[in-house]
Amino acid sequence: MTRAVLALRAPSANRVYTAAAGPLVLAEARWVLGAHLGPGVVVRERTVGGMHALEVRADETVDDERLDTLLGLLSSTYGLFEIAGDGLLRPLVASSPLRHPEDLETILKYPGKTNEQFTALLVNLAASLSTRRSGLLDGTLSLLDPMCGRGTTLNRAVRLGLSPIGADIDRKDVEAYRTFLTTWLRTHRYKHQISSASLTVRGEHLGTRTLAELAPDKAAQRAGLAQQVTVLGCDTARLGEVLADRSVDAIVADLPYGVQHGAHGGGGMQRSPLEVLRRAAGTWRSLLRDGGGIALAVNRHTLDHDAAREALAAAGLTVLTSDGAFRHRVDQSIDRDVLLAVPSNHPRLEQLAALDALQEETPT
Repeated sequence: MTRAVLALRAPSANRVYTAAAGPLVLAEARWVLGAHLGPGVVVRERTVGGMHALEVRADETVDDERLDTLLGLLSSTYGLFEIAGDGLLRPLVASSPLRHPEDLETILKYPGKTNEQFTALLVNLAASLSTRRSGLLDGTLSLLDPMCGRGTTLNRAVRLGLSPIGADIDRKDVEAYRTFLTTWLRTHRYKHQISSASLTVRGEHLGTRTLAELAPDKAAQRAGLAQQVTVLGCDTARLGEVLADRSVDAIVADLPYGVQHGAHGGGGMQRSPLEVLRRAAGTWRSLLRDGGGIALAVNRHTLDHDAAREALAAAGLTVLTSDGAFRHRVDQSIDRDVLLAVPSNHPRLEQLAALDALQEETPT
């Protein structure tokens, strides 16, 4: 028997790129639900009483609770309703793995900050590609942001109960994130410890290592719910000298756009995202488990899809998404897209590659 659920889209969802909000969340839902739940789910856009929503129909092979949890985690879900046989809507309260207040993601504002809802989309997509994707729901997924800036992705991961790792060579950004996180933890009276030390490999100073341990209270600590956030202040291309091979389940990165943002490395600021990708992709692949997944945000004005695909292929990674699969305009200089990639020997490569075809479907 088919079950139907309606996911209302938040009115403010993707406010920077409102016109693309519907197609973005539709693509997100198809990738995430398809990867987690298989072919028993069909998703389409729908308008109810003037409100934008997703209608999801699932067959008897799909676990109801898992479906509701995943729908609740989509980047712009505002509310969930089950569609009864008579067409009436019954409110649903889905369990959520989010452990901490939302202001951990929203309170920090600065020029160039990635939209929090878009960050959630990236995390959901990268996790869905992993063979250990269920770790997104129980806090065991290992996530790396190799160009973390001031920590938007790290904060999303912490709210999910994960213990993420971030890296950035910009010392100001690393220190700004440490200051923010320390202040936030103190303000919310969390049990925490934060320490920083030199990051040295074979006698060479690479940068800094900041480690934060946190829990809402002593009870959470005793229950084993304490989390860690690791921030490495070093060149992303040298992370292989610091982290263990095949230790990461998901990688999320907002590549330099070549316009407003740059990336340090090779002795100076690099504003070419292609050069950054060529330098770093091999290292990222070495850290990623064979069953892992990558979600990369890129600017189409400065990084051609085919060139990015070639750079990732040279590192042993296969791009799954078509050119423009998540395309949306941020501003005049940024035409953003998302590249989803997995190791070329990923055990579910064929099944995941087939999900790209779903994006062209318009079920009735």
